[in-house]
Amino acid sequence: IVSPAPSLPGKGVTISGTFGSDAIEGGCAFLEAADGTRYQVLYPAGWTLERGPFRLIGPNGKVAASGGETIAVRGSLANDMASICQIGPIFRATEVVSVK
Repeated sequence: IVSPAPSLPGKGVTISGTFGSDAIEGGCAFLEAADGTRYQVLYPAGWTLERGPFRLIGPNGKVAASGGETIAVRGSLANDMASICQIGPIFRATEVVSVK
């Protein structure tokens, strides 16, 4: 689900979906929206991806999300970048909004 963020002018859009990964190029992370679009997300500084098990680590060093969980990120499409993952559009997140 991609939605405008009217309460945060200038902050872009919010994308919500399932956090996952595939085996392309050794494992590329994605966020799969309800419409099936897979976004390669560039997370804000301090957020890292771990493989085996696949999970998103927050700036505090704790696991924020594991594969299969729903997350929402705010930011904008990075139309100026190319990806080796070839998953779908690249989304440059400025904030991790929620994890469920």
